[in-house]
Amino acid sequence: MNWDRQIVEAGIGLATAIGARALITFVADVPCGPFPIPVLSAGELPLGPGASTLEGLRDVLLERLAKAAGAIALEDEAEGPVIGVFPEGLVVLDLEGIRSRFDLAQFDSVAPRGVMAAALRLALEIGREGREGKAIGTAFIIGEGDAILAVSHQLILNPYLGHPPEVTTILSRENWESVKEFAQLDGMFVVDRSGAVIAAGRYLDVDSKSVSLPSGLGGRHRAAAAITTLLPVVAVIISESGGTVRVFHEGRCRIEIRPDLGSIRGCT
Repeated sequence: MNWDRQIVEAGIGLATAIGARALITFVADVPCGPFPIPVLSAGELPLGPGASTLEGLRDVLLERLAKAAGAIALEDEAEGPVIGVFPEGLVVLDLEGIRSRFDLAQFDSVAPRGVMAAALRLALEIGREGREGKAIGTAFIIGEGDAILAVSHQLILNPYLGHPPEVTTILSRENWESVKEFAQLDGMFVVDRSGAVIAAGRYLDVDSKSVSLPSGLGGRHRAAAAITTLLPVVAVIISESGGTVRVFHEGRCRIEIRPDLGSIRGCT
């Protein structure tokens, strides 16, 4: 017997009772809407070898829900619990707890929290929306601008050269559309500590041989991770396949967020 729909209904009932911010389902079979709270789909994923024990299963489910709910947790006014519906059961996480997993204070020595928050929100929009119907992969290297420029070169003419900070800063949403447009170009963005984009279409001249990455991550991730071992910088990377946003610092992936939640409004 397929229990998916029944467990989603139980999750919706629990979410309504405790005033949950949203329900994220990792199962395919969902009952008919409308729903009293936002019901989002994160798709079905294999658990992997880490779930071979009960404790391991709990950790895998918590981590999966945290990654999926990261985009919600980054919203300024988001609060309350989020419920994850898995074939194995229901998981409840408070957004404050999820937010603590994405503690931006760990990057304070490199990039101010306001700049990091803006870069993550912008990256999530790029990962979720793409551009003109196409998925986009790119990266933001954030830190001391001159130091980053010294170990990189232009693939194209720099579209940000000579422009004042007020029209290049990622702290203003008014400038995000131009960033999304230039994200279609090859290369990466260089963002200084003030949040101003000082270059796009930049290629990193770094040795990435010593960087160890999970399988499936390509050259963009490898180069961006490598520069974080060379310089005191943070790399915010958007994967072209799936739009997952990852933050690298000192050669390690510190944050991973999935942007690809889809709202469910009807029947499956």
